[in-house]
Amino acid sequence: MRTESWFARELKGHHVLMALVGFFGVMLIVNGIFVYFALATFSGGDTSNSYRKGLDYNETLAAAERLAARGWQAEIGYDDKSGRLSVSVRDRAGAPVTGLGLAAAFSRPATDKEDRTVGLTEAEPGVYTADIRLAPGAWVISVAPSAENDPSTPAYRLKHRLFVAGRS
Repeated sequence: MRTESWFARELKGHHVLMALVGFFGVMLIVNGIFVYFALATFSGGDTSNSYRKGLDYNETLAAAERLAARGWQAEIGYDDKSGRLSVSVRDRAGAPVTGLGLAAAFSRPATDKEDRTVGLTEAEPGVYTADIRLAPGAWVISVAPSAENDPSTPAYRLKHRLFVAGRS
């Protein structure tokens, strides 16, 4: 009976060296690819003016409470065939909320390369629309008062995630 294992005759030092070099070589290549994509796809900033937004945090919370007290409800729809965004705003009783000056900011969840903002116009009472073509994929839509909004008009803010399907 043989007491010698199967690899005692065949496993040599250069085999072990090649296995270690191969393992660490593959690991370094994969880590290099991960570092490249991490640096190439993320700008590093999550929000602009974060210090100023932090100072205004209490005012932001108070505005959100005032908005919640109004009881307004919104529905967002996007037709990817026509490229039309529609935002319907209704009050607590279901009546349309008219006269809002709104703008919609579109951004991707992981990058700021395709960010853009469009003004919404009131197409019918309580329904605000804009024509914009969005590429397929995930989007974050933030609806807020436009820059030229009348300060006496009540502010309305909404954030919504949207997935645009690819065109066939």
